[in-house]
Amino acid sequence: MTSPPTHQTRPPAAQAPAAAGGRIARSRRRLRTTPARLWLLSAMSVAAIVALFGSATFTLNQARDGLNVLGHNAGPQAMATTQLYLALADMDARMADVLLMGTDHDLGSGREDALEHYEESRARANEALLQAASLTEGDTVEERNVQAVLDGMGTYEQLATEARLTNDEAGAPPGEVDEEALATYRAATRLMHTELLPKAFNLGLDSSAIVRANHEEGQESVAIGLVWVGVVGVAAVASLVALQLYLRVRFRRRFNVLLIAATAGTVVLTVGVVLALNTSGGHQSRAKEEGLDAAMALARAGAIATDMQADQSRYLADPGRADNYQQTYLDRAQAVLFRPATNLDDYYEQIDGVTESYPDLPGSDGSDEEDPGTLGYLGQRAQDALLSGQEDALADVLAAYAAIQDRDRAMRAAAEEGDTAAALDERMGIAHSEDGVFQEYVDALNELTRLHQEAFTEGIDRGDRALAPWSWALPVGTLVLLALVVAGVRPRLAEYR
Repeated sequence: MTSPPTHQTRPPAAQAPAAAGGRIARSRRRLRTTPARLWLLSAMSVAAIVALFGSATFTLNQARDGLNVLGHNAGPQAMATTQLYLALADMDARMADVLLMGTDHDLGSGREDALEHYEESRARANEALLQAASLTEGDTVEERNVQAVLDGMGTYEQLATEARLTNDEAGAPPGEVDEEALATYRAATRLMHTELLPKAFNLGLDSSAIVRANHEEGQESVAIGLVWVGVVGVAAVASLVALQLYLRVRFRRRFNVLLIAATAGTVVLTVGVVLALNTSGGHQSRAKEEGLDAAMALARAGAIATDMQADQSRYLADPGRADNYQQTYLDRAQAVLFRPATNLDDYYEQIDGVTESYPDLPGSDGSDEEDPGTLGYLGQRAQDALLSGQEDALADVLAAYAAIQDRDRAMRAAAEEGDTAAALDERMGIAHSEDGVFQEYVDALNELTRLHQEAFTEGIDRGDRALAPWSWALPVGTLVLLALVVAGVRPRLAEYR
């Protein structure tokens, strides 16, 4: 008798792979269907447009942040820190003038005027220190330098006040500072020139370095963002073209107007963002280089020249160290406007040659291998930074600077002849706060600096204006593109319901 056939059942372990394989096979079959492929291509297009929006938004925000830091935070703060050296140098110059006046309080623009400007410079120095502290926050070394300058200012003021009161009590005549007062002033000006002014100058340089580092970092980030915007934009266009071609082949329809509009819109959006970022970046770079950098360089020229002309008062007030102050004057003058000269007489002649040949600068053609050219803050560097229409402004600065040298030559000639009264008249004529030749120089320099500051402000404003429309155009444009894609594929998907 034959046994009936038995039916063997697969064990559960064997059923699981079979079920999984079945699901994979069904998924593959579904992906081969027209609706699935249409959904996939549509999703890719939508995702690419959203990614374009994200990358463009991120990069635009970085560009805006860079403009804001340069134009409204670090840039102005760095410009303010350059005023610290100027304010400190002016304090010492005013005190030297007060001591030099002695009992004649009406020399030049007067003792009260000198003391009033001293207080104004002290207030500016305190304000500049606050700006420097804000800019260098988090940098332990620089914060210590700011605190050191602040503490040193207190010590300097005590010494300067003591010197002034001692000189007053001694009834020192003009041009003959009391020995005890002079010794105290020497300690004050030594503190100023060995501690305070070097630290102040370095703070200004460090501020410039911070601005430069922030600018370069921001520009690099925007450049990377530009690459991403371009890549994602190309991917979005490619996905839309692929969707358009699939619809044309599968449905045998020549054009899908809405998808063509979406493709064109994506191109416009991508190119528009890239152009806006490039335009804004160009304005930002010009604002920094032609505006802020040039203005800060001129501010340093004013600060060093302030200390330079103060050496004239120190030269007359302290005959025992007159030679030192004369050499220091020449060294500082060479930093402001350099020409090859080993002594002041040669320097005077060289400066006359600069004003006579302007706008050509001596040595700039390279014809004389031994002549390095006209250098310093007011030399080739200042001329290279000039914008259209600023040539006369620099000519006024150079003419005023040459006038200072003419009066300096007359002052030293009178002092060497022993004519103290004539030397004092020349010095007070230089330092007069209303119509002195140094004030003429300051006014001319301030005008040129103002032009560069305007270029800085204008560059930042133009950069902002280049980006401003995209705060609304980008989200609106993205929504329109998404709406066009949905509207373009929806009728085709509806055919499969």
